[in-house]
Amino acid sequence: MKTTESKLHRWNMRVAEDVDVIVRMAAEQTDQPLTDFVVRAARTAAEDTLADRRVFRLPDAAWDEFVELLDRPSRPIPELARLLSSGTVFDD
Repeated sequence: MKTTESKLHRWNMRVAEDVDVIVRMAAEQTDQPLTDFVVRAARTAAEDTLADRRVFRLPDAAWDEFVELLDRPSRPIPELARLLSSGTVFDD
């Protein structure tokens, strides 16, 4: 996993033997160093968790920009209109 940011923070943790075995096996199977595998998995889990949130906390400026984007008028997308007006596999 490549990142443009410097790696400044260190994580130290202990895990049960069965967790160690399966995580090392998965990292090896994907040809990734253990650290890269764990960081990628943790980041993916964090992003998924945050994406499912219903409450957003943003600084005032970011909130104003978010509201402005939501308030913009919609624009027609002909391809989407065509797709939604076509039949489906469930139609007889």
